[in-house]
Amino acid sequence: MRLGSRISPRFRQRRIGAALAGLGLVLAGGAALAVAPAADPAVAAGTWTARTAGGMTTQLYVPGTAPTLGTGRALMVNLHGCVQTSTNLRDGGNWAATADARGMVVAIPAAPNGGVLLGCWDYYDSNHSRTSPGRHDDNLLQLVSDLLADPALDIDPDQVYLSGLSSGGGETMVMGCLAPDVFAGIGINAGPSVGTTSGQIGSVAVTQSQVTNTCRTFAGSASSGFDSQITSVVYGSNDTTVAPGYNTLNAQVMAGIYGAGSSSSFSLSGLAGNNTAGSGTLWSDGSGPRVSLIQNTGMGHNWPAGGGPGGSYITTNSIDYPAYVTDFFFDNNRRVQRGTEPTDPPTEEPTDPPTEPGLYCGAATNAQHEAAGRAHSYGTNPYNPFYANVSEDYLGQGDATVTTLRESAGGRFDVVTTC
Repeated sequence: MRLGSRISPRFRQRRIGAALAGLGLVLAGGAALAVAPAADPAVAAGTWTARTAGGMTTQLYVPGTAPTLGTGRALMVNLHGCVQTSTNLRDGGNWAATADARGMVVAIPAAPNGGVLLGCWDYYDSNHSRTSPGRHDDNLLQLVSDLLADPALDIDPDQVYLSGLSSGGGETMVMGCLAPDVFAGIGINAGPSVGTTSGQIGSVAVTQSQVTNTCRTFAGSASSGFDSQITSVVYGSNDTTVAPGYNTLNAQVMAGIYGAGSSSSFSLSGLAGNNTAGSGTLWSDGSGPRVSLIQNTGMGHNWPAGGGPGGSYITTNSIDYPAYVTDFFFDNNRRVQRGTEPTDPPTEEPTDPPTEPGLYCGAATNAQHEAAGRAHSYGTNPYNPFYANVSEDYLGQGDATVTTLRESAGGRFDVVTTC
């Protein structure tokens, strides 16, 4: 059972002393051209190339398949950690099959100038700014801008995502807070919270209130982007580098900022990958899932590839996180128009039950509504969100959830409390 998924298978050299204190934290940069890992033979394989974007050498995967959502391709930017390289993630991160299945572009940049130290991304402290970045933030924003400007890539600006491990995970959270209008979804893998230093990775050194305030301050005038952003957090139970408590804290912070007050647990047993032990927590608002937190039992401080050859700080003894986070983003993206409204909408909504013969009104399970052509789903039971046809009213999650729908002219169905 995959949460929100339909298919299987985004300061320069300074503070050296501080960076040394956190050397075990995060993983590092590099670039070269390589052959793409083998993808599902049922879909056309894409290709990896190396190009300069945002002032960084970037490994770029362009799929050979059409996009599956929206009017263009999604872009997943994936950030390495210290001591790790972009080519490590290119060769062992297990991105190709998922990118082909979803028709998604993947970009893996190398931290500029070798990173702060040994490839570390500069996520540190609480003085990040879009107006005067001077760190790695401007490079990543320019990377997105450069790739969006390439018509051959056909990237949909409503489907730009960012994910990363360790210092890359910390920088992912920085960018998600700094530019929520740019990044529709962020995937934080074992990343320290925004506002922390390299010496604060071994234990949680900040409170939820502090992190929330830092994140909101980063966003500034772009705060409205939080209204439609979603977050995935993943970590291993055996991580002895970054305190596991940061992961729960990061999920709670983003859920609070999004106003996602309803939490529930889910099993990892149906997810793709070689190790599905662990637990999951989902935070939702009235319209569906917003934040997902996964603890993968037995995993250490690693990128959870869940397949492929693995590599430096990359484990295959994990869930297939590239597949999971991509599906979570695609299935819950709040910025892409999923339904088509009627070209001539009625001038007013009916206020009484329909009297026209043949129009439906009744209660049934979500699965029954979908089978009868009254609703549609973007995932797999029991965590799949359902939506009424045409109106796109939210029916809740799970095949067995019972809802009442009323049909009106033009095949529109609305959620009602009673017929």
